[in-house]
Amino acid sequence: MTGTVQTLNINDLKKYSTEARVNLPLMASKDFVTRMNCYEPGQVTPFHVHPNDDEVIYCVEGRGAITFADRPDSPLEAGTVISLPAGLPHGIAAAKDSRMVVIYTTNAGYTSERPEGRAAEAGIALPGERQMLP
Repeated sequence: MTGTVQTLNINDLKKYSTEARVNLPLMASKDFVTRMNCYEPGQVTPFHVHPNDDEVIYCVEGRGAITFADRPDSPLEAGTVISLPAGLPHGIAAAKDSRMVVIYTTNAGYTSERPEGRAAEAGIALPGERQMLP
């Protein structure tokens, strides 16, 4: 058996910023990474796609939605789990009147790309981001 057991309490790690959602690393192994996003009301994770990586998102607290370009939003509230297949463009948005915390897990070494320009989200960094080639 290889690897280590990792334990933490997310309540001790939550951090918020009025400038943009806070993205924090939680755990990593040779196969997976788990990160946490903390949102003030109305904050977003920019619209993006993971070309080769599935993603599982769990809403710890608050309310918001997973947003899509070509389908209805998927509401998020505490306890919601959503699985997103590789290649599906999406964003995450906290409700205008609610802080929100989500945890997500995906493959180690995952990549994020922005499939279209959204000027309002340009300054918000994405972990694993790379520029899309023309």
